[in-house]
Amino acid sequence: MLLAIDVGNSNIDIGVFEEAELRMRAKASARTERSADEYAAMLGDLLRLRGIAGEEIDGCILSSVVPELTGLIAEAARTAAGVTAVKVGPGIRTGFRIGIDDPSQLGGDLVADSLAALTEYGAPLVLIDAGTVTAVAAIDAARTYLGGSILPGIRRSAAVLKETAALLPSIGLDGPAAELLGRDSIGAMRSGLLWGSAIMVDGFIDRYRAMPGMAGAKCVATGGSAGLVTALCQREVILDEELTLKGLRYLYIGNRPRRGGAG
Repeated sequence: MLLAIDVGNSNIDIGVFEEAELRMRAKASARTERSADEYAAMLGDLLRLRGIAGEEIDGCILSSVVPELTGLIAEAARTAAGVTAVKVGPGIRTGFRIGIDDPSQLGGDLVADSLAALTEYGAPLVLIDAGTVTAVAAIDAARTYLGGSILPGIRRSAAVLKETAALLPSIGLDGPAAELLGRDSIGAMRSGLLWGSAIMVDGFIDRYRAMPGMAGAKCVATGGSAGLVTALCQREVILDEELTLKGLRYLYIGNRPRRGGAG
């Protein structure tokens, strides 16, 4: 079985694959104050809870956008499952061309997202990863990652709105769809955040599709807030909540350690 771990700014997404089947998925909060032993205990408990023994794990791949946690989580995987993690970073074979100025700056989560989306939906693509931040990226018909845009995530935007305007209330974003015209402060805030995000995404899709090599691009979204961001979009968006974990599996297959090697 393969242990796939994606360390984000807010959460750690953990998956276990048996061949192509995602046997287990769990999330934990990303906290730099925890030790490797604490993460190992948590990981071991999660595996046992789902009926998976550590010795059944024979491979691990790890992507992380939090450098302080990368080593801790790799050590936790080694302790809990006896495997050495393949880390997504410079030197890993991606299966597509990265056309930005410094390819090492592309986060491991977006590398995994891109490979999974290309493998399962084809090129060209508009890719949306909506979590603590929202990233929108373009991959052209030649399977080249062209670049993209990064902006505050919708939940973070809601928190900042409250923090910077004393008279505005705290609001929840889940629940019924927001009305376009808010009739009170909460309604206006929900409209601005939810409809504003949808209109923004539609705009990016239209602008990206107008670029060379991007005509007719499919749009694929993932991330903890993807459903909120895309629910009101007018453009068709494929929502794939397992995209990052699937991409990590594809990356592991393309970078599998040789027999006798680590992991």
